[in-house]
Amino acid sequence: MAQSEKIDWSRGASRELVKRWYSELGTAEESGEKVVYLFTSGSIAEFFRSFGFRVVLPEMNAIRWSMENLAVEMIHHGEALGYDPGICGYMKCDLGFADDLYSGTAPFGRIPPPDLLVVSSGGCSTYIKWFEALERKFECPLRIVDVPFVREDRLAEFDRNYIRRQLEELIPICEEISGRKFDIDRLREILQLSKQAIEYWMQILELGKKRPSPFDGFFEACYYMAPMTVWRGTEECVDYYRQTLEEIKTRSKQHTSPAGRERFRLLVDGAPPWPKIREFRSMFWYWGGVGVTASYPRVVCACDDLELTPEEPFEFLTDLAASSYLNWNLVKRRNFLEKLARDYSVDGIVIHSTRSCRPYSIGQLDLRNYFAREAGIPTLFVDSDVADPRYFSSAQIMNRTDTFFEALGRKKPSAI
Repeated sequence: MAQSEKIDWSRGASRELVKRWYSELGTAEESGEKVVYLFTSGSIAEFFRSFGFRVVLPEMNAIRWSMENLAVEMIHHGEALGYDPGICGYMKCDLGFADDLYSGTAPFGRIPPPDLLVVSSGGCSTYIKWFEALERKFECPLRIVDVPFVREDRLAEFDRNYIRRQLEELIPICEEISGRKFDIDRLREILQLSKQAIEYWMQILELGKKRPSPFDGFFEACYYMAPMTVWRGTEECVDYYRQTLEEIKTRSKQHTSPAGRERFRLLVDGAPPWPKIREFRSMFWYWGGVGVTASYPRVVCACDDLELTPEEPFEFLTDLAASSYLNWNLVKRRNFLEKLARDYSVDGIVIHSTRSCRPYSIGQLDLRNYFAREAGIPTLFVDSDVADPRYFSSAQIMNRTDTFFEALGRKKPSAI
């Protein structure tokens, strides 16, 4: 089957859901709806949806700017405000945008100002400084849910209690701003929808174990995970993943591969280079390299081995807050990646180190050395950035990628 650029239903539907999300955000000010700003990693959006808040995710705005190759202007403006070139590209992009550069209106929609800023800090300390800057800009309340790092294999019980207490302390301010009383039954209903969507998503990711994989668990999953990011806790999210699961099961029955012929099965660690994602993808699909699994889809919720219980909403929210892949210690990450490599029968590992995302990139050289030298798994290491295209060197990355696949071909001659 020839490689195709055809947009399938799942990707098109994901794009439409994101458009709808921005469209509804654009009416929040006019309709008098209250707005909370959150982050994607360790998101507890369901809690705020139970109060009727509209949820804004600044990282999603930065991704949209990056995908449309407009982030550089925002980043330059952020640097002109005094933010260091080495800090998070998403942060500079968002703060550049927030500085009245576009008066709240982006090409993808109107972004309402926040009534409340909430940092769920799991995995990223930059979040706190980012929202402190927005607090000064918008002069609205800021609350921090301090999420402890998963230092061992599981979150310690005293850490769980610590998170749970902080979530409970958010109730009065949410009631005051939203004008609604906390309704635990409504929260349970929303969390039940989240559980259904997460279960479908986990089943989709599991299909990467098929030969050939019916979808690319990195390059395609990057698009498929958008509804989980912006719509989790809604019927729309559940419906999307139910239909996507059926579509990918159908592909599996037809033995179709996104790259045409699946020559090499890959595990990908790292976030996508959004400004150059199509070019980056083509370097792998040209060789028949398919990302059958990846760590990035677990940034929103790494729920593979969690028993989510909507009946106990604060336990559920605690798991969501702490279970992001970025909130794990390095040994837990290494063990998880090694298990993925084994379970998905990969031929090699690709590590994409993103220069301005310290939580993701820290330790990746150690991971590369472990997998290449001790685990005996061929490993490609490349670096660029999630938002800033100035760090994407096409020639350098292509040279490393071609060399990697040539070496894989020598180890697996049947793939050539």
